[in-house]
Amino acid sequence: MIGEIIAIGDELISGRVVNTTSSFVASRLFSAGHTVRRITVIGDEPEIIKDALLDAIKRNQFVIISGGLGPTSDDITNESVSMALGLPLEKNHQIEKQIREMEEHLGETTPDQFRRKLTMLPQGARVLNPEGHAAGYELLYHDVHLFFLPGVPEQLREHLVKRVLPRLNDLDKDRPYVLQKVFKLFGLPEIEINTRLEEMGVSNSRVKLGYYPVFPEVHVSITVIEDSQEEAKRLLDYASSAIRNEFEHFIVAEDEQGSLAATLGELLKLKGYMLAAAESCTGGLLGGTLTSVAGSSEWFDRSMVTYSNRAKMELLGVSKATLAAHGAVSSQTALEMVTGARARSGCQAAIAITGIAGPGGGTPEKPVGTVYISISVDDNNLVHRFLFPGDRNEVRRLTVETALDWLRRYLKYGSLLPGYKPVH
Repeated sequence: MIGEIIAIGDELISGRVVNTTSSFVASRLFSAGHTVRRITVIGDEPEIIKDALLDAIKRNQFVIISGGLGPTSDDITNESVSMALGLPLEKNHQIEKQIREMEEHLGETTPDQFRRKLTMLPQGARVLNPEGHAAGYELLYHDVHLFFLPGVPEQLREHLVKRVLPRLNDLDKDRPYVLQKVFKLFGLPEIEINTRLEEMGVSNSRVKLGYYPVFPEVHVSITVIEDSQEEAKRLLDYASSAIRNEFEHFIVAEDEQGSLAATLGELLKLKGYMLAAAESCTGGLLGGTLTSVAGSSEWFDRSMVTYSNRAKMELLGVSKATLAAHGAVSSQTALEMVTGARARSGCQAAIAITGIAGPGGGTPEKPVGTVYISISVDDNNLVHRFLFPGDRNEVRRLTVETALDWLRRYLKYGSLLPGYKPVH
């Protein structure tokens, strides 16, 4: 089926809120074999909502509209739909019953004007979630299926996955099979990835390869569209194998839920190693990245944020003489940080980071972006100097990604070289 997405909200067109819900809806629809031709973002203006809705109805079999279903005065979607389609607003007794039950359960009372806003839906509306509190609904208008969903991301996702997609799938049983896979790469510039993908010769009308930056990584996607599920899987497996062969050392994770930190965690678990870290310029970002992985306590022990020289000496045993002779940002300090982190934690692996993230603090000898990363694993204590481009946030994120990737490469391939390649 061919459809369109309309996102409503002044907060979206003003930039106060990023429109992540439309991208979620589009990706789920595409994965289910439906076609989205347009995504429109509009403000809370009745005439604009009316025009956008009537235009979308002319060219689609379904339209998904999000936002403006709440109880406040700026939630005007229902009134605008009523005006646009000539459908009077009618009280939905099912929703009113749900509100009453919720009030009784919470011991609260909803003001009458708010309750009325929530219960008045365009004539013919079919509530999508009869057991829920957020009132999404469907309208059939001139054979076009209109789905009105809450703008709150969690509520929208639940409506889409549990209600809208099953409904669309029932309406279009002859849709093609769409299979997708994502490979997350780090260490190669986009232009090199683009060149390699073109030279592989895998793309055709049924298999599409794409790439897009998700800093500091580049994600390579495979999309297969086929009438047969078996053929779609065969083509996906073939393309996936080609991607792995071409980019093996640079693939840090697979699929949307995968991450470099999770990949590293699996390698540490396989070895039976625990990891410790010592951070200076990243200020806990490394530890936060590692602990974002569920179950990371199985392989991650601690991260010591040693921002000052005193902290480096007291917590890691970095010598005062080393700091005086070479400075906090030096290979000598990084090595003493990593050996101190490993010795004091008793872990089998450690990472240390010290650098100048900017915007100030740089010198001709050590400009902004200078970072020393050190890893200690097995009988090796290694250190490498980097010069990362970008602002303070970009330097810190590149530092963390590079540190994790270096340890990943060491554990997987025995490589003593980090994988980062400068992009500028």
